[in-house]
Amino acid sequence: METVNENLTTYKECFQIGSFDTDLNGKAKLTSICNYLQEIAGNHVDLIHQGVDDLKANNMAWVLSRLRLKMLHFPVWKDKIEIKTWSIGTDGLFGNREFEISNSRGETIAIASSSWLVINTLNKRPVRPQKIVENMPMNMASPLFENSLGKLQINEELFPKENILIHYSDIDINQHVNNVKYIKWIIDSCPLELLTHKEIEQLEINFLHETKLNDELKIFQSNPTNRSEIVLKNNNTNREHCRAIINWK
Repeated sequence: METVNENLTTYKECFQIGSFDTDLNGKAKLTSICNYLQEIAGNHVDLIHQGVDDLKANNMAWVLSRLRLKMLHFPVWKDKIEIKTWSIGTDGLFGNREFEISNSRGETIAIASSSWLVINTLNKRPVRPQKIVENMPMNMASPLFENSLGKLQINEELFPKENILIHYSDIDINQHVNNVKYIKWIIDSCPLELLTHKEIEQLEINFLHETKLNDELKIFQSNPTNRSEIVLKNNNTNREHCRAIINWK
């Protein structure tokens, strides 16, 4: 990983796709891309003293709530990529951040938009982020997507696919399931025919409620064609923990 930065309005890092980040075809896994996004976002807020440790000192934490990721081209093993990220301000309870990924030739291969909540870790309630981000350098560039992030609407009939038992390795520093784990389970639940013959063009996901160690989730999914609608619910309480839509090409 290489860091390249001139100012903190836009933060950049370079990554090389490792063999452990690729699928059976040698292409970067979407979960690996999402891990990169999570990493660079955390590194950016660390530099402006609004990172994990800074918020933890005040019993607060950043939590990813919404994500939209559009892949124009998947990088492959050993490719070098550059990821840029920047804050675009707040909207109500959400702090919003965007990402752009380019290849070694400077061509854009992916874009992403995200909405984050600041949570009080003692009572698990959201905290208004305006005070926290007031000193964050803002990028005034035009939005990467025409439509802003919102609550996903599930329109198709859903069918149970499989159960997921939460294990120790699923839990992150915030003591709940890491957001990329949900994305892994969602992708793995899709039919092999789609996974081997098509590519994910766009993933959009809402993270609704946290999941803890030893919880059990059930995955529900529509009958996919070029679009998959997926919901994860708690197997005991029926509470919905996340919902996602995948567009295939």
